[in-house]
Amino acid sequence: MKIYVENEEGKMYEATQINENTFELIIENKTFTLNLTESENTNDLKKLTRAIFSNEAILEQLNDARKSRGSNYRYYSGDEREFDKLVDEIENDKLGKEL
Repeated sequence: MKIYVENEEGKMYEATQINENTFELIIENKTFTLNLTESENTNDLKKLTRAIFSNEAILEQLNDARKSRGSNYRYYSGDEREFDKLVDEIENDKLGKEL
């Protein structure tokens, strides 16, 4: 399996497979690790989602993506309002757990 990421200018980046379910993507001196999993149980997916978005490094990457909107390369794709909503929900959920 190969995973590719395309920026808005059409430049393609290929993720390097580290092991069966782990890929590494290096873009502009930043390294992103992608871990692929399969689950038939939606509870497992919810647990995985919580684990991902409680990770400080992932939250930092999301915030970096938000800040980099003006640059030629964006670290996310899709609708900007949906992206803002996702980051805000994650930050609000994190704050709620800390209080």
